[in-house]
Amino acid sequence: MSSGSASLLSGFAFLILGVIELALAQRYVYPALRWRHERAKLTQSQGMEPNRIMTLLRVQSLVIMPVLGFLLGDRLKAMMG
Repeated sequence: MSSGSASLLSGFAFLILGVIELALAQRYVYPALRWRHERAKLTQSQGMEPNRIMTLLRVQSLVIMPVLGFLLGDRLKAMMG
């Protein structure tokens, strides 16, 4: 396998991991964040809005992880043999 295809395969694998991470976060983490935020609004002690946290997670999962996988593809290929 050439280094270009290793980088593309690694980038795609990291994209799949990012999508799985995002799906799990939206299913299990976001409802708890939203509930705590709504409860904290009653006492005027809310922090960062959950939508902003989820936007940061989307950028990390769908942009940063695939780019990182693409850049680390050659090193991962060397580690695997």
